Amino acid sequence: MTTNFLRTWKLFAVLLLCHVARLPAQELTFLGGVMKPSSLGESGYAWQVDYQQNFYRNFSGSIAYINEGHVTGHHRDGTAWQLWGRLPLFDNKIAISLGAGAYYFFDTQPLSGGDTANVHGTAPIYSLAATGYLSNRWFYRAQVNQISPAREMKTTTAAIGAGFWFGRDKKPTPGKLGDAPDEKGYVTENEFTLFAGQSVVNTFLSQQALAYAVEYRRGLIPHLDWTASGIYEGDPEIIRRNGVATQLWAVNTFFDDRIAVGAGLGPYVYLDHKHPASAGKKNPAAIAPLASLTFSVRLSEHWIMRLVFDRVTSSYNRDADIFLAGLGYRWPR
Repeated sequence: MTTNFLRTWKLFAVLLLCHVARLPAQELTFLGGVMKPSSLGESGYAWQVDYQQNFYRNFSGSIAYINEGHVTGHHRDGTAWQLWGRLPLFDNKIAISLGAGAYYFFDTQPLSGGDTANVHGTAPIYSLAATGYLSNRWFYRAQVNQISPAREMKTTTAAIGAGFWFGRDKKPTPGKLGDAPDEKGYVTENEFTLFAGQSVVNTFLSQQALAYAVEYRRGLIPHLDWTASGIYEGDPEIIRRNGVATQLWAVNTFFDDRIAVGAGLGPYVYLDHKHPASAGKKNPAAIAPLASLTFSVRLSEHWIMRLVFDRVTSSYNRDADIFLAGLGYRWPR
């Protein structure tokens, strides 16, 4: 779908967003390995970024971005939401975990005539993981995932990697897996940000273009922001889209509010000047869901740097990823 560099950028943003949850202990893991489809006589690479949140000593939840690599006819990736049961062993130095949940995927598939289909769907995912703690913060993990859509390609991924534990205490201890940060009631101030970056259309050619955006952001209540933005996706040959979006964001701050992370969702109303003609309309306006991740750093009292990843989910096989970096000005509410 997108290039490996851009996928890495997106996964880094996903990991930072782990701090959105105000719950005990956080584990962030990077894993890489192989993927084997059940219906093809070939294999490919796989990698994932995983955030796991402990609810209790032996029970946790996770969100992960999984890239299943490229095999004939499929470029698939998606997000997995799972619940886990954990069995600590050897004085909490090793843990064996079983997970199950739902995987929402985006699969780029070729069509006759050279076009591309963006297939969206949900599949059950089952996982087995073994974790070993190397120190108070660092650990290694080996994990196997079984992804089983009803009508699409079924796959097994096997990966190994390393992770970091973000709990306030040191590494997990029996009956206490860390404390939530102190609640300060932080509410985002008024912010106006100018962005530039790149859009990538999810086809087998991954057409790219320069993209630009403007955003006004305001905190509504602690941990909830609202934004209004204008987006220009550039001209990556196959689309030429621009429009306006409004989103609600779950947000959190840490390191004395110098760092902020968040996840947003809302409608994107756009005009695609290369939209396929339909019912006599050459350039119809349309609406699409816009899911986003953001990470910001406070540079001074008034200035911030903000990164945003947007995924546009289209209804006409023109999904796109938009990677933006911007400089913003903030002022009191």
